[in-house]
Amino acid sequence: MTPGEDQAAAGSGGGIEIVRMPAKLDLTTSEGAAALGCAAIARLARLVLLDLTGLSSCDARGLSAFVKIANQAHAAGCGFGLIAPRPQVAKILWISGLDRRMPVFATVGDALALRTATVGV
Repeated sequence: MTPGEDQAAAGSGGGIEIVRMPAKLDLTTSEGAAALGCAAIARLARLVLLDLTGLSSCDARGLSAFVKIANQAHAAGCGFGLIAPRPQVAKILWISGLDRRMPVFATVGDALALRTATVGV
């Protein structure tokens, strides 16, 4: 497996953690993706963004990983958001109602601009 295909990856800087989701978020990958998101929060990030640009499919386990990360971020007082879901993933977020519970941004720049405007990250 190469990163970006079936594995999640993380990058950070300035209190902002960007966690790249794998190509598929399902039973085999969701636990590792959730662990990366939660680890970013544990590093005392002020903002954790899940990069969904490479995510082509997401099942209920994947949605559960998003909820787990969002709940931990909220409990830690950490900002959280989803970045650039593809149309099929955006549809799943809409059907599940998670797009109303979690901020969804078109780009990392959009997320950072809103975060800077509202809390001065």
